[in-house]
Amino acid sequence: MPQEFVTIFTDEHRQMREVLLDLIDAFENQDQERALEAIVEMETLAAPHFHHEQTALYPALAEVHGDEQIDELLQEHADAVEAAAQLTDLAAQDSLDEEAAAYGADLARQLLPHVSEPDEVAVMLEVLEPKTKKQLHKAHREAKKKAITLKAVAKAAAKKASGKKPVRKAAAKAKAGTAKRSVKPAASKGGAKRAGKGAPKASKPAARERKQSRK
Repeated sequence: MPQEFVTIFTDEHRQMREVLLDLIDAFENQDQERALEAIVEMETLAAPHFHHEQTALYPALAEVHGDEQIDELLQEHADAVEAAAQLTDLAAQDSLDEEAAAYGADLARQLLPHVSEPDEVAVMLEVLEPKTKKQLHKAHREAKKKAITLKAVAKAAAKKASGKKPVRKAAAKAKAGTAKRSVKPAASKGGAKRAGKGAPKASKPAARERKQSRK
């Protein structure tokens, strides 16, 4: 079962890669019908897959590999999902002119690196406990059942990527049953300084005493 999830994960990346390559070819030949079919297929594959990555997979990896490395993956992920979401906008157009087709091909190319390198994450998955892999497999099946759009996934991905709170802390918060899922930004480095501004000032008599003592 644990290894089955790793196989499914990498297979889905390969499927998305093939759809994107077909989509690029359709855009370059301005084959609108084939392009729209590929966009629909891409969303069907990508929406639950990307949703699972950002809500279950990356937090699990952060527990082992650390927040810094996973934060980088989250940023790359957010960029890829945003490009995928923009592709769905093209599907809503009545027709694809040359400019729109070139734009669509460029978006698909932006997505290719993200879906073409599943082995990096697969290697990271290998060190997870069998129990964790089993939980990820279950979460993956549940994600496939959800009616989720790439637009919704992209919005959530952007929030996670821009937040400063570590991924694994966000995962622990979600497990605890908290209502909010968005990752709140941590206090900035200057937060402590700003907090000091609100501290009570010394009284005037005390200030005068300090002046006299210095004299």
